[in-house]
Parts: sequence; C-alpha cells; structure tokens
Amino acid sequence: MSNETGAGELGAGLAASRDFSPHLRVLRRGASGALLVQVGGAGLSLIVNVVLARLVGKTEYGVYTLVFSWMGVLSVFALLGQSSSVVRFVPTYLHRQEWGMLRGLRRGASAIVLLASIVIMLIGGLVVFLLRQRLGGNLESTLLVGFLLLPLATQLTLNGAFFRGFKRAVRSGAYDNVVRPLVLVVLALVLVLALGWRLAAPGVMAVSVVAALITLIGSEWRLTRLWPAAAREARPSYDVSAWFKLGRQLFFMAAMGIANNRADVLILGALAGAGLVGPYYAAVKLAALAVYGLTAVNTILAPMIAESYVAGDHARMAKMVHHAAKLTFVVTMLVALPLAIGGHWILGLFGKGFPESAYVPLLIILFGQCINATAGPVGFLMTMTRYEREAPWFTGSAALLNVLLSLALIPPFGLIGAAVATSSSTIAWNLASLVFVRRKLGVNPTILPMSS
Repeated sequence: MSNETGAGELGAGLAASRDFSPHLRVLRRGASGALLVQVGGAGLSLIVNVVLARLVGKTEYGVYTLVFSWMGVLSVFALLGQSSSVVRFVPTYLHRQEWGMLRGLRRGASAIVLLASIVIMLIGGLVVFLLRQRLGGNLESTLLVGFLLLPLATQLTLNGAFFRGFKRAVRSGAYDNVVRPLVLVVLALVLVLALGWRLAAPGVMAVSVVAALITLIGSEWRLTRLWPAAAREARPSYDVSAWFKLGRQLFFMAAMGIANNRADVLILGALAGAGLVGPYYAAVKLAALAVYGLTAVNTILAPMIAESYVAGDHARMAKMVHHAAKLTFVVTMLVALPLAIGGHWILGLFGKGFPESAYVPLLIILFGQCINATAGPVGFLMTMTRYEREAPWFTGSAALLNVLLSLALIPPFGLIGAAVATSSSTIAWNLASLVFVRRKLGVNPTILPMSS
C-alpha cells in the first residue's frame, strides 16, 4: 500500500515538475505569427471592402457581399469536412511516420473536395438558371460568376489546413487572408483607375475569381516545397473510410458553424434586400477583427491538441489551452475596445449611410465576439480529441437558434435584430460547449481561475 502511495506521489511530482516551456514557446511563436497574418489580413480585407464599396456603390457592394456569403456557405458543403480531417490526421501521420498515408491524404482529400466543388457548382448554376426571372439580371450574373470561385476557394482552404497540420501557422492563413485580398484590390484598382473600366457586382466577382486562381498557384507551389522528403517518395496509401468517417462528423459541425456565422447575412438579404446587406456586412467584417486573436491561437493550437491527445499527454494539453486563453483574451480586448470607440468613423469610410445603420449592430456583434474569445478553444477541444461526434450537436443547436432569432427579429428590427440573433447564438454555443469540455476533459480553456 505504501509503495502504491509513493509511486502516486512520485508520478504527481513528475507531472508537476515537467517542463512545458518548449511547447509553450511553439504556441506563442506560432500564435504570434498567425496573429500578424490574421490581423494583417483582416486589416487588408477591411481596406479591400472599403475600396470595393467606394468603387461600385452601396447597392452593388451589397449584391457582391451577398453572393460572396453564399459562396462561403457552399464551400463548407464542398469541403465535406476534409479540411478539419487534414488538421487532425496530418499530426497523427507525422507522429507515426506514416509517409504513404500522408501523401495519400493530400491526393485523396484534394480529389474529393474538387469533385464535390464541381458538382455543387453545376447544380447551383442550374438552380440560378431556373430562377433567373426572380433573381434579376445583376444578381443572376454575379451568382453564375461566383460559382467559378468555389473550386478555387475550397482548394485554398484545404491547403491552409495542410499548413496548419504541419504547424506552419503563418503560411496557413497568409495566402487566403493576405495574398488573395491584396491581389484582388490591386486588380480592381488597375481595371478602374488605369484602364477606366466601370465595375459592377459581376465584374468584382470575376476579379475575385482571378485573384483566387493566382493565390492558389502560389499556395500549391509553397506546399509542395514544404512537403517532407520521405513523403514525396513514399507510395500513397488511402484510408478513405477513416477520412470520410471523421469528415462526416466534422462536416456537420462545419456546416452548422458557417450557417451560424452567415445566417444573419443571408436571412437579412432575403427579408430586407441586398441594400441593407452592405452596411451589415461591413459591421460583421469590422467586428471580426476582435476574434482574430482566438483564430490565430487556434491555428497553431489545434494540431498541438491533436498531437497531445494522440500521445496521451493530458497535462500538456491542459497547460497549453489555459495559456492560450490568456493570449487570446489580451489580444481580443486590445482590438475590441478601439473598434467600439472608433467604429462609427471607420464605418464612414465605406460610404454614406454605413455608420448610421451599422454602428449599433457593430457594438452588439463585438460583445458576442468578446464572449467567444473569452470561452477559449472549446470547439477544437472537442473535434481534436474524441468528442467530434458531440461537437456538431452544439454547433447545430446554435445555428438553429440563430436562424429562429433572425427570422423573428430581422423583420421588426432590421440590422439590430440580425446582430442580436448572431451574438445570442454565439454566446449560447460558447457557454454550452465550455460546460461540456470542463466535464468531459477536465481542462480550463478560459482565463477564469478554474483548476484543470
């Protein structure tokens, strides 16, 4: 009995004295790099949207952002959960040195996503053609051009997932968040200022397609250079059933997540028209800056959670997520407060009528984003461990709540109703997920003084 007690005390002492500093350094370094990319990309995206709103006007900008939001929703369906599977499987294959599986994952996931994108693109084009009289010429043309964006955007997202799996936090977001909007705004300015073209919503969408193509070529080249030498020569192996099994579970969560994030925009466009979508979308883009601290930390944290879980190192996982929560909270507050103070002026950069209608919704969405950041990486703590089956239920419930609140609040309250709906669903999802993670994994993903 005394030997067992002594062994237990010795094990507890070793766990307490373990040096987590190398893993925390990786987390801080990766999160810092990802934060620069995320915030830089978000700032660039904000500038791009200001430029586009100025170039095409409030109504055309509303049509473009409405179609762009639809493409964001459809891209999640085209990905079939494979981007999340990649983040989960790449660290596992690297840890086990299963080079053939790693090479097969890249080929197989890319083929699956490309095929799904083409199918959705063709079906979507047919639906738009059948509804062309109800949609109107401008929206119809923008949608048809927008479908060409689908296979390019999904491959970019998949490449970003591979970069994340390799713990290349900066590169995982650099192409989609920095390179792509930079190419877009340069092309748009060249066409308008240098060549004298007059762009409308379909033209802006066409420029967006070209920008995505250029960015994808650069992303593919960089990912090929990063690929491990052993995996280049290995014979590819395919575990499609495992990829689809995990992807199917994570797909529902991703679909519900994007529905939760875009339901307000899409329902607002359907009930109130594209004219109100523009100002509201500007508020959403601006408020998104506050959550990039969480996004940046999660970029490097997600594969580290998966790696720690595969290795059975619960103490390291608990230490990392609590440390990540502190980084996230500080960054979020540093961004959210200036946005709340200067948001009215920033919205004025988009054009006339933007601050008057979008400033109060901005404040409401910012509040929800602050709660989201404070709760920590609760979603990844489920999807990167063994609770990927439970995670979609939380996300789906939040999405359903968002849809119901949007349908109830948008008709009487407009943009403010949309903001209340999305913030309420975000807060509900975070609180419910936090309770579940605490009970099942026993870790503290927040800054609150709760023991792990």
